[in-house]
Amino acid sequence: MRLYDILCARLLQHYTVTTVGAVILSRDVEALRSVAMLTGTDHSHWDMLRELLTLYMTPPDALKTMLVGPDGKGLFARAGKDQSLVFMSRRNDYRYKSGQVWRTNNWATGLLEELGVQDPTDGPVNIGLYSAENQRNKS
Repeated sequence: MRLYDILCARLLQHYTVTTVGAVILSRDVEALRSVAMLTGTDHSHWDMLRELLTLYMTPPDALKTMLVGPDGKGLFARAGKDQSLVFMSRRNDYRYKSGQVWRTNNWATGLLEELGVQDPTDGPVNIGLYSAENQRNKS
């Protein structure tokens, strides 16, 4: 769990992810998951992370379907709204710099309005909420 927590904290605090970077990151996470499988018994947090990483590989026009899913069984139902949106906000195309100010891209603003949710990254984000222990408690 500690490896997972370090990876998620670094990813959510310091990086944005491109589509190509997401493919590489996905392979790296799969390798780390394989190593983690050698110890312990509960690895569902790794499976959820692999699902969340698909947010970086999906074109913006298909994100709503992925988040809501058929019959409401998308990432919002499985991972939670805030967690899904925080991971999505680390897409390289989510924000852009206009002068000295970072602005949310039009597709992201439209998607958030369409879903009727606030952007959880507008304020401070508690990275501790995304730890493996918290993921286990949600299940």
